[in-house]
Amino acid sequence: MIRLIEDVMTTSRLKKRPGIMVAFDMEDSASAIRMAEELGSADGNFAIKVGRPLEMQTGKEIISRIRDATDIPIIYDGKIADIPYVSAKIAEIAYDAGADGVNMHAFVGADAVREVVDLGKGDVITVIEMTHPGSVEYLEPISERLIRMVSGIGVDGVVLPATRPDRVGRLAELLESEGGSETYIISPGVRAQGAEPGDAVTSGADYEIVGRAIYQSENPKDAAERIYREIIDRLRGD
Repeated sequence: MIRLIEDVMTTSRLKKRPGIMVAFDMEDSASAIRMAEELGSADGNFAIKVGRPLEMQTGKEIISRIRDATDIPIIYDGKIADIPYVSAKIAEIAYDAGADGVNMHAFVGADAVREVVDLGKGDVITVIEMTHPGSVEYLEPISERLIRMVSGIGVDGVVLPATRPDRVGRLAELLESEGGSETYIISPGVRAQGAEPGDAVTSGADYEIVGRAIYQSENPKDAAERIYREIIDRLRGD
C-alpha cells in the first residue's frame, strides 16, 4: 500500500489479508523472545503487537530484541495519546527501536495523528473503538467522526472490536466509502474477551488480535497456527 501525505511515501509491511496479530502482553521478556522466534516459522500470516506490560519490564529494548529474533511485522501498542509533539516523539523512539508501526488513539485529534503520520517512519494504526463497556459509552458515539478524520489523514490501519462484529461491519463500510479501501482493520478481543476466531474477519476486519489464548498456551506456535486455521475456515464457510 502506498500512502501520499505531504509528499511522504511509505510502504506498509502489514499486508491487507486475513491474519493474526499476536498480543505480546506477557511480562516475561525471555518467553516473548522465544515466542517471536517460533512465530517466525509458523504457518500463517502473523504479526506481533508489543504491549505496555511487556515494554515496562525492559523499556524500548524489548522491541529491538524481538526485531532481532524475527522478521515478521512488529507493532508498538503504546496506545499513544498525547499532544502532537510528544505523540510523535514516542512514535519515533518506537520506530527507531525496530517497530514497523505504532498504535495510537484517534480521539486525541487530527493534529496529533497527522504529526505521527508525517514522520514517514512506519505504519500508523489508530484506535477507533475498543472492546470494553467504556468504549460503548464514550467512543462509539464519535467513532464515525473518527473514521472520517483518520481517512482524510491517511492512516495505515484502524482498530475495531472483535467483540462487536456489527460495529466492525458498519465501520468497515464507512471506512471504504471514505476512501480507506487500502486501510487495514485489526480487531482485538478474540477468545479471552469472548469473540470467536473469525467473528471480526468475516465482518470486514483483516487481522484478529489474539493474546492470552496463544501466549498462555503450552505450545504458543501450535495455538497460533490452530486459531489461524479456524479463521480461514470461517472465511471459506467450512
